[in-house]
Amino acid sequence: MNRQQQRFVEDMGQLMVGWGLPRTTGRVYAYLLLRPTPATLDQIATDLDVAKSGASVASRQLVQFGMARMFGDGGGTRRLRYDALYDLDAIIAARTAQTVAFFDRLHEGARVAGTPSVKRKITAMTGALEGVFAQAPALARRTQNQAPAIARRTQRRRSA
Repeated sequence: MNRQQQRFVEDMGQLMVGWGLPRTTGRVYAYLLLRPTPATLDQIATDLDVAKSGASVASRQLVQFGMARMFGDGGGTRRLRYDALYDLDAIIAARTAQTVAFFDRLHEGARVAGTPSVKRKITAMTGALEGVFAQAPALARRTQNQAPAIARRTQRRRSA
């Protein structure tokens, strides 16, 4: 990796710490985003100078969060490869199951709430979140179609 790529990897690691994720997870995500081909755990560990166990945990977290995919080419864990996901539909699909489970827990909380006022608050919050979530796929696709123009405008503002 060149110096700018190393900085991107380090910056992504720090950014994800602010989200409550391990620094290594952010670094692995940035690394995978920059790679033209999927990477093995050995490659990740070597290139990022992290323990293979740390690379494994981070890679599995990214898969769980819908930010990467894992696939094997046979032969056990040494053959597992990881690749960043760039497709918004795939990322949204991976997050949907977790989000639905979160909404289910909120509905359960409303059912078991001790007072009507708490039940109303949880129900209102859940309804608002479900409404936003229902709009997310269409918004993501619309934004994805506009991404090149948005990126050009952002780049012009940054260089001004």
